[in-house]
Amino acid sequence: MTLRIGISARLLHKPPPGLGLPTKRLQFLESNMAHWIMGHGVVALMIPFIDQRLPTLRKRPPLRDLVEQLDGLVLQGGIDIHPQAYGAAPWQAQADYDPIRDDYELELLHGFIGADKPVLGICRGCQLLNVYFGGTLVQDIPSQWPGAIAHSDTAHYDRLAHEVHFMPGSRLADIYGYEPRRVTSIHHQCVDRLGRDLVLEARSPIDLVPEGIRHTGYPFVLGVQWHPEFHLNGNGAAADILDSGPLMMAFLKAAARRAGRVRRLAEGVARVRERASALTR
Repeated sequence: MTLRIGISARLLHKPPPGLGLPTKRLQFLESNMAHWIMGHGVVALMIPFIDQRLPTLRKRPPLRDLVEQLDGLVLQGGIDIHPQAYGAAPWQAQADYDPIRDDYELELLHGFIGADKPVLGICRGCQLLNVYFGGTLVQDIPSQWPGAIAHSDTAHYDRLAHEVHFMPGSRLADIYGYEPRRVTSIHHQCVDRLGRDLVLEARSPIDLVPEGIRHTGYPFVLGVQWHPEFHLNGNGAAADILDSGPLMMAFLKAAARRAGRVRRLAEGVARVRERASALTR
């Protein structure tokens, strides 16, 4: 059976009038993310956000059923996580957050991690994994991390890149080796205090800003601060940028192993039931 990978939705609460839906909340999937996943021969499905506060909602969305139908979860990048999620005050009064999206994605994490299914967090998704496990964030690298290099540049956007080093014994080192690699950099926040049972997987070698984390208690719960989906050919990335394929293949292999275990268990249960049925005839 073809693997089915769920992707969290980005939310646009106040679309510009030119889109034709000025008063409606929109949910969207950045196209490079879909190409990156489906280019490996699997199905990518955006998981809809359902506002559970709406009075017209008749039943709570069946999260458990949704998780059972999907083989893994990818968290997209996007807006900053509200500091209330990790017990901090906003770093500035006018900072933009989306606590509705925070709650939506934290619930998805609870479902997929609880089902022992692989999770890959990208940029904001990496940060959200840390928050989910009780960690905290540096809210603004330029003002709160002395000596930091540029990790975000609005003029260069996905053409800004820097080196990362993979930590000895890390999963990323298993995938890519220990040679320094160049990655896209589009973030002004990063992991601060690591959450429970999380380890550092990669960091920027000059300023030591965290660039990747992994949970040690699950087969594949991993987050990277860069955007692998922007490393695809023709997207403006430098020629020496890190190949995004091996990371996606490692994630999909974990999903295939998890799906295979479940199918074997289901087939075993079915055979036992058939034998029991035959004995009672």
